[in-house]
Amino acid sequence: MSRTDLHLLIPDAGDLSGKAVLVTGGTTGIGRATARLLAAQGARVLTFGRDGEELDAALAEIRDAGGEAHGITADVSRVEDVRRVFAEVDRRLGGLDVLVNNAAVSGESFQEQSLEEIDYVVRTNVVGYLAVAHEAVRRMKERGGGHVVLVGSMSAGLREEGEGTYVATKAAIRAFAESLRKTVNEEGIKVTLVEPGKVATDMVDKDREEKEEAIAGLEMLTPEDVAGSILYTLLQPERCDVVSIQIRPHRQVI
Repeated sequence: MSRTDLHLLIPDAGDLSGKAVLVTGGTTGIGRATARLLAAQGARVLTFGRDGEELDAALAEIRDAGGEAHGITADVSRVEDVRRVFAEVDRRLGGLDVLVNNAAVSGESFQEQSLEEIDYVVRTNVVGYLAVAHEAVRRMKERGGGHVVLVGSMSAGLREEGEGTYVATKAAIRAFAESLRKTVNEEGIKVTLVEPGKVATDMVDKDREEKEEAIAGLEMLTPEDVAGSILYTLLQPERCDVVSIQIRPHRQVI
């Protein structure tokens, strides 16, 4: 959809052209689809992931679609890597207008996880989110405003059996989103929580054919579905805050 078409849907829509955007975990899944979509709308995008080959492929895809993209390899669970990411944000983008905080991991069933794996999931999904948001907000304050999008999960409310670590981290992000919104509202910074249901990403333990069948059967979303919801929140006029969105496949009734 072109920028002109979007303005027909949202008459007072904002414009992402030239905006400095950081998408965490933009090498696969929701992050990759979001980075590609926002760059196609004119945003200047920087992203990162743990795998260099996936990063190169994602950046090439974004650029092939006509967008501007930069990236580095980094692990959001490591504070020193978060610092490296923001040094790159400052160098490449000269500040920050939008953060899409998305990088996360799932892990094994709670009873099958080692203590080391529990620690890594929490550091990635909670500490990493908070560290990135902290640095992003500091830069947005310097610009007089911005928008933080936190990609959570409906697991925060569904609390599925056996997924205790992942559920705990997503419940933490839900609580953090509300507190952060109250904290930075007067600074002109918007905060939106996006909670998808089942999405066909690498975090789902299914092969490609099974995922395609689930999508066709209305039992699973595509990453592009979630990216479209994120774009919707970012295009709202200044007066309008989309505080939270839950998006699920039609046949996911709980």
